[in-house]
Amino acid sequence: MCAEGLSAIIRRHALNGLLHGCKIARGAPVITHLLFADDCYFFFRANKTEANIMKRILERYAHISGQIINLNKSAITFSSNTRTEDRREVCLQLQVSESGCPGKYLGMPMSIGKLTLLKGAAQTIPNFWMQLFLIPTEICESIEKKMNSYWWGSGIKWMSWTRLCEVKEGGGLGFKRLREFNMAMLAKQA
Repeated sequence: MCAEGLSAIIRRHALNGLLHGCKIARGAPVITHLLFADDCYFFFRANKTEANIMKRILERYAHISGQIINLNKSAITFSSNTRTEDRREVCLQLQVSESGCPGKYLGMPMSIGKLTLLKGAAQTIPNFWMQLFLIPTEICESIEKKMNSYWWGSGIKWMSWTRLCEVKEGGGLGFKRLREFNMAMLAKQA
């Protein structure tokens, strides 16, 4: 059994209503899992029932694939509105510890990896279309708002997006202003 088998098992449980993933926005698809090269993220309700189902899925996967899941390298992160009792129960059920940091991306803690994730994914995905078409300003602004929200999380936004887009030497983080980048890409094609 490979990672696709694990995906199939999780999807089947979700389709049967046994696991409930999360949505990042209204109207967005439900996400139950993300599988990367050597990292896996699972999303489910923080209760004893779904934790038990996830544990059984992982045990089955480990048994069939022959791979051992290292619980010492595993951690769980909860949404801020999860009750303490539920957190404790889920951690006990899965035999993993709670982490305030949602893991790593490209080997860096997610809190630091956010910059890499936003620059490496969110800003590069529209590049192809930006060199061919003039993207409406509203779409560019919408993408930037989502990136800004992701960067700051649910807390206080300490700096405006415009300020974050300044070069690092100027105190910013060097994010692209998507509308300006779109215009530059089109000018380059011309």
